[in-house]
Amino acid sequence: MTNWSDGETAGPEYMRRVAMLSYDVLRTRDPAGVWTCIGETVSALLETTTLRGFDLDVGFTAPVIEAGEPALPPAALAMEAALIPLALERERSMISCHHRLDPALGHLAEELDVLGSTVHVLLLRADQRTHGVVAAHWVGTPRPGFERRAGFYIYAENAALAMAIARERADLRRTAFVDALTGLPNQRALEAEIDRHERTHPLGVLVLDFDGMRAANAAFENDYARGGDVLIVAVARALRAFAEPGETPSRMHTRGDEFCLLLPGSDEETTGVRCERLQRLLTDLQVPETHRHVYRGASVGGAARAPGEPVAETLARASRAMHERKRDRATRSR
Repeated sequence: MTNWSDGETAGPEYMRRVAMLSYDVLRTRDPAGVWTCIGETVSALLETTTLRGFDLDVGFTAPVIEAGEPALPPAALAMEAALIPLALERERSMISCHHRLDPALGHLAEELDVLGSTVHVLLLRADQRTHGVVAAHWVGTPRPGFERRAGFYIYAENAALAMAIARERADLRRTAFVDALTGLPNQRALEAEIDRHERTHPLGVLVLDFDGMRAANAAFENDYARGGDVLIVAVARALRAFAEPGETPSRMHTRGDEFCLLLPGSDEETTGVRCERLQRLLTDLQVPETHRHVYRGASVGGAARAPGEPVAETLARASRAMHERKRDRATRSR
């Protein structure tokens, strides 16, 4: 944590440090990292006894960051809980000792005054939107003067901008690499994983295709959302649950009913075992009752990477094995 001496409060060295901290937070690439920067920096800028940060995308049941003394007086927690929704509603920061504080909170303000405590709820706003809330607590110690807080206000604007940029980047990544319907990695993400596993050996690949999507679409008058999409989501959920840590389940092709599972560390024997397990799982899969009359199970093919074989070729062999099984199942059902 940065040390701040009283002599630096309003001087050029103090503002230089604020500028460097702002630069650091703006370079942070993900929302969680931004929150970490805020937790490490704001408590020093404001000399808080406790600092709690809340992410609007997560809610207010628990802070995403908490710095300083973990135990707060009940009155401080109650004031924090009351000020956050008011600040969000009015789109401005609020403080427990303000002379225009809501009279309904007067008893809490008096209790905090006796304790020598202050609660300041600060909004992190950028692009006309609140991206997070910081609750600064001074328990038994005075809030620093405006000159010290001025540095924080500069930093807070940059932190809010950093959070907006990080979230926009995360949203773009989700759009680019996540299948919108299932939430699984999409074809582009699968290709990136294949490149990442260029040197991985052993490596297993499973490819599956389920039966019933066309029948489901026809049964619901080609309303895909009510028809085949329901089966796609059901199979995707089962595949995600089947995948073990470090494995990559993905949907192949945006409009298709084929899926893939990469199995790092899986040799030929293990890949075969996992293939049969997934086959049994999908054969017995309990899809929604409205679609049980059209779901006809799935076909799973597997392949283990041969030494020096491109992963794309391993994927192709798994796909061919899946299609062979699909033909065998169709022949047996006649």
